[in-house]
Amino acid sequence: MRPDAGAAESMGWHLACTRCGRAVPFGPRVTGCAACAAGGVVGLLECVRPDGPAPARATTAGRSMARYRHLLPVPPALDWVSLGEGDTALIRSRHIGPRLGLPDLHFKLEQQNPTLSFKDRYVALTVNLARYFGFRRVVVSSTGNLGVSVAAYAAAAGMACRFVAPRDVPAGILAEAALHGAEVEIVEKERRFARFEALAREPQWFPVGLFMNRAVQNPFGIEAYRTFAYEMIEALGRPPDAVLFPCARGNGLYGAWKGFRDAAEWGWADRTPQMVGCQPTVANSMEASLAAGSPTAIALPPADSVARSICETVTGDKALGAIRESGGTAASAGDDRIIAAVLALGREGINAEAGAATTVACLETLVRDGRIRPGTVVVCVLTGAGHRWPEQAAWATAAPG
Repeated sequence: MRPDAGAAESMGWHLACTRCGRAVPFGPRVTGCAACAAGGVVGLLECVRPDGPAPARATTAGRSMARYRHLLPVPPALDWVSLGEGDTALIRSRHIGPRLGLPDLHFKLEQQNPTLSFKDRYVALTVNLARYFGFRRVVVSSTGNLGVSVAAYAAAAGMACRFVAPRDVPAGILAEAALHGAEVEIVEKERRFARFEALAREPQWFPVGLFMNRAVQNPFGIEAYRTFAYEMIEALGRPPDAVLFPCARGNGLYGAWKGFRDAAEWGWADRTPQMVGCQPTVANSMEASLAAGSPTAIALPPADSVARSICETVTGDKALGAIRESGGTAASAGDDRIIAAVLALGREGINAEAGAATTVACLETLVRDGRIRPGTVVVCVLTGAGHRWPEQAAWATAAPG
């Protein structure tokens, strides 16, 4: 396998440690900053794009994130494998927005991605780079959307996939991953990260993990979320005033923020939007961290929510920083309001998973509190489809009327 990616280096991309600032050549480095590790700490590596004049906008027509590959850390020689990810619809709300005094409320429909979630953006870039680096096997640990996405893209790229799943993952998700040829390995919930990291350290496996401060990390996939910003600006003709993102670790929110900063720097937009993190009340690490004025994300006790896909104990420091830098905020909602939001979206013609609907569940509070002003342009990112969570159908039949 290639130890470095000289073609990407020639474009000016490199990696940098978010802890010590050390620059690292672009390549398949997934175990963090070596200098920090020598000192007994974990340093998170992040892709850094080159400085220079404003690039061209989307280069080709068609429905694919590959339209923006020249803005991402993609070597020219890379043979991009696509399933049609990205370039999802942005539609105006017909009911929820007018009721809240937001005639310019829009929904970003990420369930239109090939495997029904926004993870396809992240995974498409990661798997393509892993293949370019010379890997032929990928490993992922997930409770749902990420695992299915990795299985699908590994199949398309002709790569083997191991999906390390905790026992409580719904059988339908495991079957979907197996359909794409993934080898599913069931482990106890508390062991899944240890097993994932053990496999990741074997030379033949590329770990499609998250961008987070752990011993095994993924510096690459989050860059694909820059395309959220490019697409929103293209669709609206301007940046929105606020972008509401459902957040577990907050990778999507932070990646989108990077894209909005790009657009402002390149002159594509005259400002950036407020970034708003939305979480379940029992897992509101963002809200708790902002309220406490903590410079780093506060970890909370494990909890359960109907919004399973975003119910984590702690968010990412970078996402927290993006909220602060953008002048944004965080909000949370309980299960009753999240279920009500799923049903309200259903009346819009949208089947969103509970985690995605958390943005809508939080919106009413944000409007009532004056943090979202009537008449502003707002985008709620709906990160995934409800089809993967059959229990949601029962909520509609149980609802009165």
